[in-house]
Amino acid sequence: MMHVDQSHNGHEVTLAVGQVMELSLSENPTTGFRWDLKTKAEPACELVASTFEPRGGHPGNGGMHRWQFRAVHSGSGEIELEYRRPWEKDAAPAKVYKLGIRVRDQVNDGSTAPAE
Repeated sequence: MMHVDQSHNGHEVTLAVGQVMELSLSENPTTGFRWDLKTKAEPACELVASTFEPRGGHPGNGGMHRWQFRAVHSGSGEIELEYRRPWEKDAAPAKVYKLGIRVRDQVNDGSTAPAE
């Protein structure tokens, strides 16, 4: 499994068909802010899991939101998330996260061939 985080914002990663990538971003829903998944790199990828793991300690501590995406078709796409309060529809997001995804087919020797 490939792991990506905030340091990958604005970059691109390459996956092979069938490979799973996990994206981890800090989130603090007790403040009302949550990551809103705008695009999921479809049809090249599919979302297979979305979980939130709270940090231990005092109430009000945030935690880590994790999304797992599986590469299903060769091609490219983009994952885009906005960190916002859901009730503030007209306000600009507090943060934006974008990750380019390129999916390549597997070939018999285990290497990858360029996506068309």
